[in-house]
Parts: sequence; C-alpha cells; structure tokens
Amino acid sequence: MTSQEEFQDYFTRLGIDQPALCILLGVQRSTLNKWSTGKVTQIPAVAITAIKMLWFMKESDGEMFERWAMVQDFGVPAIYATNDKAQAFLHMIKREPSAPIRKYIMKATAK
Repeated sequence: MTSQEEFQDYFTRLGIDQPALCILLGVQRSTLNKWSTGKVTQIPAVAITAIKMLWFMKESDGEMFERWAMVQDFGVPAIYATNDKAQAFLHMIKREPSAPIRKYIMKATAK
C-alpha cells in the first residue's frame, strides 16, 4: 500500500471532512487536497502517523478526540485536552469552535 493509499484509507475511516482534518493535522487545505487526490503520492511519514493516531483516538475515546479537536481549533496548549478545568475555561469564554469542528462535533453527538 502506498503512503497516499494509506492516508486516504485512514481519512475515510475518520469520516470527517477536509476542513476539519486540516485543523486537526495543522496543514493547509491545499496540502491536504494534494494528498487526498493523489497529486502528491509521497505523503510525509509524520502525516501518516498523525492520521493513524487521530483515527485511533476517535475509535478508542470519542470524548478525548472531541477535546483534542477543540484544542487544535482554539490553538491552545495540549494540556487543555486532558484537564477538566482547562476545558471548562474554554467553554466559559464562550468561544465557538470553527465551522468545520462545530460541524464534526454536532455530527458526532447526533450518533
């Protein structure tokens, strides 16, 4: 399996759209588009590892995956993902997540 096929496989397994995945991976949409359409077939190993870890997190702990999505979206330190007080702070400041992350969370909680 090529790196592009492996990346596409995990992208499909995640079941999220490109804008949300861009936020979670911290890459530009144009980069992600090139990876997912096959325009670039040699995807960096770190990107393959990252998407596998995102899939693993989503499958094993959906709540943690949602917390991680919020942390990435807000651009705050990773401690906010595991610390309940920090999570409460994010909600207290009433900052809404970006549209892609909000769409993902609404879709995930509807299941």
